Amino acid sequence: MRGASFRNDSAVTAASVYSRALLKAAELLGGRAELARMLQVPGAEIDRWIADEEKPPREMFLRVVDIILDETSAAASEPAEPPPGRDAAGPNRYVD
Repeated sequence: MRGASFRNDSAVTAASVYSRALLKAAELLGGRAELARMLQVPGAEIDRWIADEEKPPREMFLRVVDIILDETSAAASEPAEPPPGRDAAGPNRYVD
């Protein structure tokens, strides 16, 4: 089975949770430069963390997680279109 990734297979290299979180935060903020600015670290540092060359300090990783949570919860809390009104005569009848 080629291309599959298994947790115990040391030959398979997968992005770490740190790298994936950093990439997601950068995507949500509009790029690596914005993430570096938000975290107040050099862009080269972000690049090393994303490349799994270094592990970010715990405090930085937790800030990245906060960014992801803040950005995704803000998107989820945006008002959606209200559901159509319902007629009291039945659960499947909608009012025009």
